[in-house]
Amino acid sequence: MAKNNSHLGETAEGRLKRLQDGSPVESIETLLNSIDNFFNNEIRATVSDLRYPQTTLMFLGVHAAILTISEVFFNDKGSRGYKLFLERYVDKDDSADNFSLIANDIHAWRNIVAHQWLSIKGHSLAYAYNLDAGWKREGSILHINPKIYCEQYLAAFNADGRIWRYSQQFTQDELEAIKQRIIEKFVKE
Repeated sequence: MAKNNSHLGETAEGRLKRLQDGSPVESIETLLNSIDNFFNNEIRATVSDLRYPQTTLMFLGVHAAILTISEVFFNDKGSRGYKLFLERYVDKDDSADNFSLIANDIHAWRNIVAHQWLSIKGHSLAYAYNLDAGWKREGSILHINPKIYCEQYLAAFNADGRIWRYSQQFTQDELEAIKQRIIEKFVKE
């Protein structure tokens, strides 16, 4: 049976001790590797077969991962942290592939999907897998290519992905603060 459990092989107490005693790199890379090796595997599956795309699940999953990282990296739980993550790790040079430009729209859409489902906002947002760009506005409709969004998010976690250069973006004090936020989240019930 295939297993996709980020906690296999380590007790909660053992992991907590490792996070507390280790450097910020230990905590940060435990979080990033766990998201990439386990959660991102499920996200990859949402767009792997476009005959049966799991678009809503992809948006929920990507958003959850981004908000988790944004909260510990930028100490921001909301749309501002989400947008900053997109700017630093997901956006490309072409503005049509810069999802941070529509971060508020995506964040609002994820909130609707996660918390209320029916909304007038659903009439102004469309999934467009055949779009050549990441997104495009046509009149009052925002068209988003979910495959490009997902691919750009996942690219941040590639071996040379921008997420792994986090230490170049934060001071040592900021890295220590990130470590503490990771530990606080880990022990919170």
